[in-house]
Amino acid sequence: MADQGAAPQAVPATDSQYSLWTMILIWALATLPMTFLAFYVTPALIKYLEIPASVPPFLVFWPLMTLGLVWQFILSLIIVYREKGDIHWSTIRQRMWYVKPKDPRTGKENIRLLWWAVPFIALSFITMFIPLPDVAAKLFPFVKNLPHYNIQAVLTPEYRGAWWLLGLTLITLPFNYFLGEEFLFRGILLPKMKGVFGKWDWFFNGVFFAFYHLHKPQGVLHQAVFSGLVLSYPARKYRSNWLAVLIHGTEGLVALILVLKVILG
Repeated sequence: MADQGAAPQAVPATDSQYSLWTMILIWALATLPMTFLAFYVTPALIKYLEIPASVPPFLVFWPLMTLGLVWQFILSLIIVYREKGDIHWSTIRQRMWYVKPKDPRTGKENIRLLWWAVPFIALSFITMFIPLPDVAAKLFPFVKNLPHYNIQAVLTPEYRGAWWLLGLTLITLPFNYFLGEEFLFRGILLPKMKGVFGKWDWFFNGVFFAFYHLHKPQGVLHQAVFSGLVLSYPARKYRSNWLAVLIHGTEGLVALILVLKVILG
């Protein structure tokens, strides 16, 4: 017979959900360093190092953003360690949904569900070319005066043979599309948002991700559409962030091809 005075069993830590304020704090810890690096450190370095005007500011901005992505990776590991007590891959993959996709009807894992990445990859390319109003600039006119760092600045014949660009690209890609943004926004936040947002957790994950891009605010609305629908939805539906990594990673593959084209002339 059960002990009448026994304390009720605690809810497993894996089932605990974040409060809205916890989400905002994690968002801020990822967002504010990137914004600071973009709009204070980048121009300060350009001035301090006396970098000539002929050098695109993007070449200063780029490694600093990579540094910010590395910070997101470290932040994610800190959060997992605080919640779980270790950062073994077995712990990370369960906490962050880096597992095989689960059939939403049966709950069983099925590796073939990764094929759902294909139509979402196609959709991601479509959304990249949909013209959207620059809402951020209309609501906050000062946005127009902020620096607009663009990779197109280095996709010119001038950088033919610049193999160091490939090295920088290969360092940036894993942190941008897996260890940094995906670790934090889909891995840390998405599994813990249902308690506040219910079935719309994937949508608000996209909103958080959009406004994280304050370091390039001209694309905030586009990022909300892209990430909320194309990245967060399939990851949430199939409870596997490998889908988000595959979909988001195609953007990095395109960037790698463009950089190689420039280097090879």
